[in-house]
Amino acid sequence: MSVLPAGRRGRTALPTVLAAVVLLTAACGAPASQGGYPTRNIQLIVPYPAGSAIDATSRALVEIVNGEGKLGRRVQVVNREGGAGSVGTTATLSAKPDGHTIGLVPDGPLTLLPRTEKVSYDPATVSVISEVTTSPVLFVVPGDSPYKSIADLVAAAKARPGAITIAEGPLNYAIPAQKFEQLTGTRLKHVKFDGDQATVTALLGDNVEVGVMQLAGGMAQLKAGKLRALAIASAQPIELAPEIQTFDQQGVALEWEAYNVVIAPQGLPGDVQRKLNEGFGSAVKSPKFAEAARKLGLVVSGADGETAKARLAEKSAEAANLIAPK
Repeated sequence: MSVLPAGRRGRTALPTVLAAVVLLTAACGAPASQGGYPTRNIQLIVPYPAGSAIDATSRALVEIVNGEGKLGRRVQVVNREGGAGSVGTTATLSAKPDGHTIGLVPDGPLTLLPRTEKVSYDPATVSVISEVTTSPVLFVVPGDSPYKSIADLVAAAKARPGAITIAEGPLNYAIPAQKFEQLTGTRLKHVKFDGDQATVTALLGDNVEVGVMQLAGGMAQLKAGKLRALAIASAQPIELAPEIQTFDQQGVALEWEAYNVVIAPQGLPGDVQRKLNEGFGSAVKSPKFAEAARKLGLVVSGADGETAKARLAEKSAEAANLIAPK
């Protein structure tokens, strides 16, 4: 066996050592799209507080995603409330586009808020993973209200212009309330509330006459008979509450839905997006999530990212005709 001189052994070993270092460095710093995604747990930011309807939706969905294990790592819900959803949405979209920080947000911060406030993100550039649920807007009244239909409300509003109080708040409620006035030639007295629970409390306390909310927000009180739905702003009656007539069935061409979507920052690698599509798409379409959504009063969508993004753009364009420019 021949033995190389010490100097030559060093010169021969050096390239090997350098090559090993380069390979190790490349492996550690490789982008998520090179087959290692995810390399750690995934944060799912929810831009509203724990206990909110979208928080409950997110946690029900994440439980199924983690149970199916298609992503290989756990997804963790992180609540980042504030700014009518803009704080959490900004945190999601300003994160590194590697798939480890994503968000489940209602459409408002993407379709409506940017038309009334300056935000630090461009909704047109968002990577949309999936549309999870939809929730048509309702007009509801206390269970003992004299208004039994939209025709009753319109007649009363025309008899007393500006006197009938309607509880709204977020833009997803304020806009359909305004559109209703335009379509029916009425004028209501708008009272802003911070979400469905506050509106329900006001209705039950006889502090307002009509409320605008999502089905999920009023489901329990509707079932108990303490609230009554006048109309739902869906294209057709929905399976969850087939007894509620649509606005269109009552002669008012009002359709308005809220969408909950999974999003990520712009520039998400294609294979990372495909893996997220697979993980969340499978969970959304599962019977277990369908049952969870039913209990929450939500309609499962499952539309893919491309379809969901087109819907968001369409809703944003429609809102442009109803929202004064900032």
